[in-house]
Amino acid sequence: MSNERKLDQATLRKMALRHNITLQWSWNYERMQALGFAYSLIPAFEKLYDTNEERVAAVQRHMQFYNTHPSMSAIVFGAATALEESYAPDAAESIKIGLMGPLAGIGDTLQSVLMRPIIGVIAAGLAAEGSIFGPILMFFAQFFWFAIRFPLFNWGYKKSIGLISEMVGEGIINKITEIATILGLVVIGGFVPSIMAGVKTPLAYTKAFEGGEKVIAIQGVLDGIIPYMIPLLLVGFSYWLLTSKKFSPLKTLLALIVVAFAGAVAGLL
Repeated sequence: MSNERKLDQATLRKMALRHNITLQWSWNYERMQALGFAYSLIPAFEKLYDTNEERVAAVQRHMQFYNTHPSMSAIVFGAATALEESYAPDAAESIKIGLMGPLAGIGDTLQSVLMRPIIGVIAAGLAAEGSIFGPILMFFAQFFWFAIRFPLFNWGYKKSIGLISEMVGEGIINKITEIATILGLVVIGGFVPSIMAGVKTPLAYTKAFEGGEKVIAIQGVLDGIIPYMIPLLLVGFSYWLLTSKKFSPLKTLLALIVVAFAGAVAGLL
């Protein structure tokens, strides 16, 4: 073993490709992504160590529990690669433990809370109008999360151990999570009128005047108070079920179906 060895670009590209494709191929409930992570490091160990015993020991070090957002994992993998190249195995293991949780929060927030609902709503609207760009948009949105893994690997590799202080020490993780959450809620809230504009009440009543009678639509009165009041109330009802009553998304959906069915039978919706 020589402390002067460095990984060439071909090896780094091979490792990044392995990680980005095979990380979750062997996902399991005991160690989750650990096997895929360790497998992706094998090309580095083959370059850095002379004996099979050293290589096996290095792989076994990375067989401990590991789980984070697949795309954000590229950052951790890049940093761990740089630390293994510097023969700092303890630091490589520590950076995995320290960052897998915070980065999972960032990845899940950006992809599931912010990007996926927004892109899904836009794509669904395009598909409903018969446009082929709906499914194409969904494909490229998903492909984005795969393609971004390669520059994230390079960034993590360059930052190495400094990644922890840069992300956690300066509060970048908390800022990104908070901004993404707020932006996602605002954008999704803006889609409520366009998505649920058809939810109206047909109720009306007749009011007598000196010159005769006039039919007044309840929907017009509601719109005069707050536009799209019924859609907003349904969204608020869903939020109440999810937060206060701890309903699962499936139970909330079933509750909305019951409300819609009952409202239609009673002539309210």
